[in-house]
Amino acid sequence: MLGFALPAVAAGPTLLFDPATQEVISQDRAGDPWYPASITKLMTAYIIFQKLKSGEMKLDQKLPVSELAHSQPPSKIGVPVGKTVSVDFALQALLVYSANDMAYVLAEAAAGSIPVFAAEMNAEARKLGMTGSHFENPNGLFDPRHVTTARDIAILASTILREFPEYDHFFSQPYLAIGKRRLMNRNSLLRQMKEADGMKTGFVCNSGFNLVATATEDGHRLAAVILGANSGKHRVDLAEMLLTDGFSRPAAPRVQLQSIPNVRTGGIVPADMTRKLCKQKPITLAMSKSLGGWGISFGNYENSATADMALRGRMLSPSGMDLMGTPGVIRLPENRGFAAAVWNLDKPESEAACARYHAEKAPCEVIPPETFAKIAALAPDLARPPVTVDPEGDDVAKPAPKTPPAKKKKKN
Repeated sequence: MLGFALPAVAAGPTLLFDPATQEVISQDRAGDPWYPASITKLMTAYIIFQKLKSGEMKLDQKLPVSELAHSQPPSKIGVPVGKTVSVDFALQALLVYSANDMAYVLAEAAAGSIPVFAAEMNAEARKLGMTGSHFENPNGLFDPRHVTTARDIAILASTILREFPEYDHFFSQPYLAIGKRRLMNRNSLLRQMKEADGMKTGFVCNSGFNLVATATEDGHRLAAVILGANSGKHRVDLAEMLLTDGFSRPAAPRVQLQSIPNVRTGGIVPADMTRKLCKQKPITLAMSKSLGGWGISFGNYENSATADMALRGRMLSPSGMDLMGTPGVIRLPENRGFAAAVWNLDKPESEAACARYHAEKAPCEVIPPETFAKIAALAPDLARPPVTVDPEGDDVAKPAPKTPPAKKKKKN
């Protein structure tokens, strides 16, 4: 622990630092793994900023919206497939409103595909020394392998602020204007704390409420990373408390961000906030129609929560980080429990994966296509109905009310 001991108000790690010097003012578990959610978009923006600087992309460049981008869940702008948006608009939507569809629009334009862009994200993370981070997508929607640490995010935020001051306005912009609509910046600290001037929020049920926040007082800028807060209000209150405390501290010798050790990826499984924050959202179970190909199983479990934890742990191991296929929890027929598995592989991939897991002394069994087909046939209702969650809101979104039927006009 560095600095003062924080009260037990955040489930996840916290970190207060000086982005100009990368000095640590205080921290709690800053090297522990956590699910980043939409603060992932800082890395997406960093790569786009680099491409703007090199001339590979231009702010007024028009980008098409693909079916894949359009299909991303909220938060999103909802631009129709085939329409175009400028890089400038997409960046505003990404960093002000945290639009998941615009993250995919930018990534596809920059790299041609999401897997290629994710590989570029991971390459940049390695260059920056973000040793506890691994990215699977550009918007931060949950994947058990998509992880980071408060330390790594602080290094990324410091790098963006140092290398691209000309794009500071994207992080402090109060709202995104779309015609007469004003979509307010998701970072409500900008409205709560007069010194606040950036930078990015994040939320999925698994991560809780995350925030990277910057503030400037008398020309001195500080930044805070909050992971796993209980609500949107909680994360900004905690950030304000940390930043206010930081400004009151006298200058003193401090350690650097890079000196904080990251827990080895896969060493511990990140906490999952779903049960605490999204009680009506069950563990996502595989749909019968999605099962196919060869695959592997990490064992059968009595309940879905235990199977989910086993899956998350296995996917974070060295054998799981780059494993192709679809990971998930499967409800087994005849009330036989739940399986943690990966499918949509081919036979050689499945056999090689299990060989690697066995070398790690982890359980693994190759599953042929016939077994998946049998499970799907015996338990066609594998998946529970999905629960809609606003990825940046404070609460689980309620279903939209049904539109009442139009009243028939009376004939005169």
